[in-house]
Amino acid sequence: MEKDYKKMFSILDNYLKDRVQDIDVSILEAVEARKNGKVFSFKEHLKGFIYAQLSALVSWKRIKDNQQELNIVFCGFEKDKLKEKAPEELIDEIRALKCYSPYTTKNQMNALKANIETFEKIEQEYSSLDKFITHSTPSNIIKLLADSDSTYKLKYAGVAIICEYVRNVGIDIIKPDVHIKRIAAADRLKLVTAKSDYKIIEEFRKLSNEIGMSQVKMDYLLWNYCAKGYGEICTATPKCDECVIKEFCHAESNK
Repeated sequence: MEKDYKKMFSILDNYLKDRVQDIDVSILEAVEARKNGKVFSFKEHLKGFIYAQLSALVSWKRIKDNQQELNIVFCGFEKDKLKEKAPEELIDEIRALKCYSPYTTKNQMNALKANIETFEKIEQEYSSLDKFITHSTPSNIIKLLADSDSTYKLKYAGVAIICEYVRNVGIDIIKPDVHIKRIAAADRLKLVTAKSDYKIIEEFRKLSNEIGMSQVKMDYLLWNYCAKGYGEICTATPKCDECVIKEFCHAESNK
């Protein structure tokens, strides 16, 4: 199966290069930069976390198209300025850019100051955020930031959002969001058999080692094949007739 998966990801890579315009490669670049020795600043960590939160229930394409304006909204991610900015002002400005989610944005912005203070606490105890997120395995770091009983729990940030945050600062890990869970499930590509986020992360880690491809590259290919505004093939209602990897899909074989 190892050879098959390599072939499958190669097909996806070629398909996306030919068919999907304006793909965001910033996470791939961040992981490569860390691999080459980059140390990420507090400001870069804060930016990575805020963008991870914003992307929770809003199209990433919309956020990316407004990135320059959002950088201004968030004071260039200067923590002291941002802590002083009223949540209501942030909410209004995000809404004006149409990057607002009625389900998440209000809570995220109301909790932003507390989350910045948690980052500051981590920085005090570990001397930097970068040292903190690299002092243990990625899965352990996710638990420290996402689990409700952790001292360092970040508000309104579950496993998927924390995965997105640490990827934004160069950590190689899959993000178990709805697209990845759906396409990787047993009734589609069967890349994983687990259902819980942490077990999915572990299965992708093992697959990454087996086929010699980074987790973020696998995620990048699968996510862009599914997501609205990008590939839009393996969606909730999959376009099986247009699928270029149907030979690997259990949904196709079950027909």
